[in-house]
Amino acid sequence: MSNLIVRSIAGIIFSVAVTGSALLGPLPLGLLFLAFAAIGLFEFYRMYSGQEHNQPRWILGMGTGVLIYLLFFLHANEVIDANWFWVIGMILPVMYCFELMHLQKSALANLSVTVFGWIYVIVPFALINEIPVLTGKFEWQLPLGMFLLLWVNDTGAYFSGKYLGKHKLFPSVSPNKTIEGLVGGILLSLVLSFILSQYFTVLTLRDWLSTSIIVAVFGNLGDLFESHLKRTFGVKDSGNIIPGHGGVLDRFDGLFLTAPFLFFYLKLMLAL
Repeated sequence: MSNLIVRSIAGIIFSVAVTGSALLGPLPLGLLFLAFAAIGLFEFYRMYSGQEHNQPRWILGMGTGVLIYLLFFLHANEVIDANWFWVIGMILPVMYCFELMHLQKSALANLSVTVFGWIYVIVPFALINEIPVLTGKFEWQLPLGMFLLLWVNDTGAYFSGKYLGKHKLFPSVSPNKTIEGLVGGILLSLVLSFILSQYFTVLTLRDWLSTSIIVAVFGNLGDLFESHLKRTFGVKDSGNIIPGHGGVLDRFDGLFLTAPFLFFYLKLMLAL
């Protein structure tokens, strides 16, 4: 019972922090997710730390990851223009030369792991800054709506899977996930998208329904991918920073594929 209470309190604090940051504006949102991005990248690199090969370069990886996040943040807040993203392209050959200096056969593999951490962890978190300004000004309804749909999808999948689940979805990756849970999460997300369209009028009903589908599909794929990573490295949780919930990667697993696809969908739809 005490573990359940701790888990519930931690979940409430986490949800209030995310919700509050979206409501308070771009600076609180950006700073909170900068912390999440740095911790998440640390957790990702740590999962590789026990491997003989494919070692991430911690200092360059963490430092560049934070820099990439800040570029997105500053661009979203119109402090810099898109030309500054060329900095990332300049860093990659420098890092490769650094790997070659070690004269290791795994130089390219080490670089790949380091860069993949940016793509998998940093970019999705950084896009949280870009999504609210796709309309031309900061709209808190967009990130908050996305998170509400992610949370409702997880809740619907959990309860429908627990009480109705009979057919395993991908037992080799995540034994507890079921087809019934997937369907339950999608249906509950669709219901919430209709409710959101009545109050969060920044998007039309069509776009909220489409957003709920993107969240449900890619949120579940993201969850499965993170489960695959943990199973590959033999860890139960990516970390323990959130009591009862695990690490940042565990708590945001559905976000890592959802944010990029949602960003490009909304960018396309809002431009029409």
